Amino acid sequence: MDQRVRRLGMVAALVGLLVLGAVYGTSQWKDEPGSPGAPLPGGVPVGRSSPDAQVVEAIRRVGPAVVKVSTELAGPADELLAPPLGFKLQGQGSGIVIDDQGHILTNQHVVEDAQTITVQFPDGHSFPAVLLGADPWADLAVLKVEADKLPQAPLGDSDRLVVGQSVIAIGNPVGFDYSVTAGIISALGRDVEIDPARHLFLENMIQTDAAINPGNSGGPLVDLEGRVIGVTTAVVRTLEGVVAEGLGFAVPINHALDLARQIIERGKTLRLGVLGGTLTPEIRDLIAQEFGQEITVSRGAYITQVMPDSPAERAGLRPGDVVVGIDGDQIEAMEELRDAVVAAGFGGQLTLEVARGAQRVKVEVALE
Repeated sequence: MDQRVRRLGMVAALVGLLVLGAVYGTSQWKDEPGSPGAPLPGGVPVGRSSPDAQVVEAIRRVGPAVVKVSTELAGPADELLAPPLGFKLQGQGSGIVIDDQGHILTNQHVVEDAQTITVQFPDGHSFPAVLLGADPWADLAVLKVEADKLPQAPLGDSDRLVVGQSVIAIGNPVGFDYSVTAGIISALGRDVEIDPARHLFLENMIQTDAAINPGNSGGPLVDLEGRVIGVTTAVVRTLEGVVAEGLGFAVPINHALDLARQIIERGKTLRLGVLGGTLTPEIRDLIAQEFGQEITVSRGAYITQVMPDSPAERAGLRPGDVVVGIDGDQIEAMEELRDAVVAAGFGGQLTLEVARGAQRVKVEVALE
């Protein structure tokens, strides 16, 4: 058991390193019996300031803007199972109406490879949706429906969250449509591996113990004021063979909305196209011990993977590179590289100083 614990510590250390570089029938959200002062089912009184009343009011505020996202994907042709043209595979998730233009925020993995997308509101109305764009590195996508007077979710400020505050998750888990779970914020700023095969991590996530299950994906994480503060994305079931419970994660809404605006305006998000993390002396030694790579600097933005057909790949960046300077200024963290990319914007140029083995090289990056 001691060896497993040590191994988990090593995995946690590497997870801390490997983060993304950016580089509406009858409505189920009725006013009764949850009106302040009215009894809840079972005769429990609800005062205006009681925790129960806060939860009920929060659900009433945001619930009408939470949709069920249903997809159809093309399945393989099999003469025993389907006509020659193949059959349809169905998927389901959740989404959030974020404005009065019919834009809906959801997870990229909910709509990935979908041939058709339909969104259904708690009142039973359904609309076809089109995919405007997606960012797999944040697991976010934006849908668009053509409809008037859609309910719109109140949006909060994820930069003001604190550990321990109460939150609510709303979604459509495993066929139980429009379900609600509650919990607290367990941690902030978590980095979570979601695709080991691609070394794909989500960065700066909200961790919560509110129950999240398949079908919740893309739904809102909500504060007690009824404001969306995150987009539920992932849940960890096991880690290195150890069963885990109460480990759910959400993309902070501020980050999600920033990426959504980019998708709405440009059809894509601004990315340098690297995976990696902040290099420290301890992580440098860990990399040398685990992978045998000698690194000649102790701080910088360490690159573990370069995305195909990205600005980083076209500029010649490589896995194992450490970015130590940008436009003549020294940097020590991946966050500084990400901030520089954001500041440069679409069409911007960056000159990166890179430690590559024993060499120092200049790399010119054109952002798109």
